[in-house]
Amino acid sequence: MYDLVVIGGGPAGYLSAVRARSYGLRVVLVEGRYLGGECTNWGCIPTKTLIEVAEENYKLRLLRQAGLSVELKGIEWGQLMDYVSKAVTRSREGVKVLLSEVEVLEGWARLAGVGSVKVESAGSTARLESKYIIVATGSEPRSLPGVPVDGEVVITNREFFQLRKSPESIAIVGAGAIGVEIATAMAMLGKEVHVIEILERSLYFTDPDVSAVVERSLRRLGVKLMFRSSAKRVVVREGMAQLEVSSGDGATKTVEVEKVLVAVGRKPNVEGIGLEVAGVDYDTKSGIKVDSNMVTSVPTILAAGDVAGPPQLAHKAFREAIIASDYVAGIRSSLPREPIPQVVFSHPQVAQVGLTEQEAAARGITYKVFKFPYVALGRNTTALAKSSEGFAKLLVDEGGKVLGAQIVGNEASELIHIFSLAVSKGMTVKDLAEAIYTHPTYSEVVGEIASLALGKPLHIK
Repeated sequence: MYDLVVIGGGPAGYLSAVRARSYGLRVVLVEGRYLGGECTNWGCIPTKTLIEVAEENYKLRLLRQAGLSVELKGIEWGQLMDYVSKAVTRSREGVKVLLSEVEVLEGWARLAGVGSVKVESAGSTARLESKYIIVATGSEPRSLPGVPVDGEVVITNREFFQLRKSPESIAIVGAGAIGVEIATAMAMLGKEVHVIEILERSLYFTDPDVSAVVERSLRRLGVKLMFRSSAKRVVVREGMAQLEVSSGDGATKTVEVEKVLVAVGRKPNVEGIGLEVAGVDYDTKSGIKVDSNMVTSVPTILAAGDVAGPPQLAHKAFREAIIASDYVAGIRSSLPREPIPQVVFSHPQVAQVGLTEQEAAARGITYKVFKFPYVALGRNTTALAKSSEGFAKLLVDEGGKVLGAQIVGNEASELIHIFSLAVSKGMTVKDLAEAIYTHPTYSEVVGEIASLALGKPLHIK
């Protein structure tokens, strides 16, 4: 009899197992594919590794402005993918080390009852009995009617990182985080990129002024953006994809590319894992229903990560793993599940936390907006790849409390955590303004925008 069986070895799964084991519990984790889940193997790690390399390639062109002439002879795609793969392997091995004191089984697990899990692997079947079960089965790419994924020409992010030959042209269906990040990387590597989005703009979860900056940057990189457009069908001829795209006005055009990447969101892995057998409530679109302790409709079965609903982010999964495993150990965590910062590694980067203007307006919340431009930052002046159109935006209530923040600009992914702390702890702009920020750094934008909100701007009129 185990104290805990964890189904899934992604961010929510492996951290749940490690945390529960630290309390002295007898834990077993079951994973059917690779440790690290989507984030390590096909998402966060490979995408950011590719973007890092692509940005350096982009900066080589900018070096001429500083008097340095550097010639890039070419890109060896196979070697680049090997480099990306090494980053994935290092991350995966790191997870393995973390789980060194946890029993790990390779196989596919499904609930066989309230306290029972059936594991199938290599032609054998095992049954595990446990006091508690944490379901952390993650999510997978959504499909698109009319554009079926064949793994060769029409692909998802998973197949993309297995490519051994560089696609010279690619159409990306979907302008969310995954679509925008891969479009950015490919454009910076000099490839022909088309992005098709059914909505009127990219990064729908941000405010329009933020996504507009990213869109202008993508266009400057040569990306062809098609909004209010949908991919209807694809015909593959002689290894090339002819993608039929319909726009909102009824017009139709055909885009011919080497690869079509479908990035229209993700769906929770709730089917085929025995939720019905155990009596766990779930929805095929939003995932398993849980309470504030990550407990499902069955008191001894918990869920965490992508399978427990949006947003589908690794750091959200980490937090939920802590809450769930603490519950199993008899500890009722006081850790909040929000606010959850979101980041897009576009060019420039995008990050946000707390309320956006769209959300505040929809809720009828009275707020004030303050913006500070990156061009007024000394650090941005020194940057090779400047964020000339970048800015930080702060939403505050009538008492000066920080409700939310958005940043579009260099190092936004790092800066957002200061605002995350402010929203989480109910800090005011006065609290932010009282700290001293090193000059010249991008972090100065925090003090600058806080001073602006207080009516006492420092480096802006």
